[in-house]
Amino acid sequence: MTSREVSIAMARPSQEDLIGDREHCSVDPELLSELRGVVGQQVRIIRDNQHRAIFTIVEARREVSAGIVRMGLAGRRRLGTDAEFDGLIETRILHSELSDRAAEESGEFVERIADESSHAGLIVIAPHGGDLERHTDDQVQRVCSRLSTGRLSAGQTSTGQTSAGGVGAAGVSSWWCKGFHPGGAMNAWHITAAEISEVSFPLLGTVITRSFQFAVAFHGFDHNEVLIGGLAPDSLKYEIKGAIEALTAGSGIAIRVATPDEGFGGDDPHNIVNRLTSPNLGGIQIEQSLRARNDHWRDIADAVAVVLDPKLPG
Repeated sequence: MTSREVSIAMARPSQEDLIGDREHCSVDPELLSELRGVVGQQVRIIRDNQHRAIFTIVEARREVSAGIVRMGLAGRRRLGTDAEFDGLIETRILHSELSDRAAEESGEFVERIADESSHAGLIVIAPHGGDLERHTDDQVQRVCSRLSTGRLSAGQTSTGQTSAGGVGAAGVSSWWCKGFHPGGAMNAWHITAAEISEVSFPLLGTVITRSFQFAVAFHGFDHNEVLIGGLAPDSLKYEIKGAIEALTAGSGIAIRVATPDEGFGGDDPHNIVNRLTSPNLGGIQIEQSLRARNDHWRDIADAVAVVLDPKLPG
């Protein structure tokens, strides 16, 4: 069973995690077993056949009825109501059989990958592409295209849009998702990077244990800067910072390396970009303001390619 009718109920006072997080829910363990699901995976909740959003199961809580799913007020508001309601739970959160155009037209969420299933050099990812954090999936394609079509110099600038990239000659893989929704893609499809489960993202599951030497994740946020984080060595972060500054000179956009344990710093070991690398290496997470993504997404992607190009197999 991959779907079932359920009753969406308010979080109990003791469920502080649900009350404080708009992306979390609890599920009765009997229902979880029927769904063949696990704590930590994502599920899709649907109300009135039109409001839909994905949530992370953070607790298997015994209920008087197996068909009860609980979430906080902020979670219910993602589905357009403050009230409790009857709805549908599905373990399938993606419709990756759709083309990008069809996904956009139908307001859906899809997963993509380009991987040759052998190298462990670099993987470039964007979990929140499409209309969630715009241009982050374009940046994935840009890095892959640049690294597969020729060497770059530190002072090289970028103009125009490249074609979609995939696995490059230098050993580059890419994974990205694209989400669209008439009521707001961020509201419907966002899952924090530290909670993304390969159980729910099957293409991610094909590379999660590869232990890449380098992993880079492109993200967007509301701060007026570009923040470089992750568990990669500081030396690599500062090298990328310098390359971005060189290619965005005169823009007035602040480029900064995250401090330890900073919000949006990407240094949680569970963050997907860190999980994709060897445990002693860690990934690079790049958070970018909307202006940085709108005006300089190519430059920022090119800066990443400039830095990593000489570090990858020839």
